[in-house]
Amino acid sequence: MRLQSLVHVASVAAALSPGRRIVVLGSSSLLASFPELGEVNGPLEISYDADLLIDGMDAELAGVLQEAIGEGSLFDAKEGYHADALRPEVEDTFPSNWESRLVPLQAGTDVVCLDPHDLATVKLQAGRPKDLELCASLLAAGLLKPELIRQRLEETRLSDPSRAAASVRLGKAIELAKVKSS
Repeated sequence: MRLQSLVHVASVAAALSPGRRIVVLGSSSLLASFPELGEVNGPLEISYDADLLIDGMDAELAGVLQEAIGEGSLFDAKEGYHADALRPEVEDTFPSNWESRLVPLQAGTDVVCLDPHDLATVKLQAGRPKDLELCASLLAAGLLKPELIRQRLEETRLSDPSRAAASVRLGKAIELAKVKSS
């Protein structure tokens, strides 16, 4: 996904939910900090969705968003990208004080994006191969700092086994980043 595509889908979501803050989560949130990641040969070039957390989301608004800009919508068919509305419970996977580090998507809007290091902590909790690959690519490019990710993992409410698993995944991402850098 390119930055202009993210801005487009987020602006449509904002028009459908006036006065509500929209937080872009998931990989596309990186575009606010690193727009080049969505360009040709960037790791987000083949991403076609934006995960959105909208303040005050209820079932009715979720239905409207799904029909208007969700996967399989006419918007998706025409534009080639879509939005996924997420439930507030997803916030439980974020480090403490994540809201103080939100990155504006574009000046003058209520759309903000997850900080890249906060995103990395979420990705390392999920631990899917594509998540490790993304974290490794960002580490190899010098866009993420391992020590800051470790700190954010410590600030996240996790069980000890979950924290240990995420830390092991961070170690794997660091090793993969070294291979990518050489």
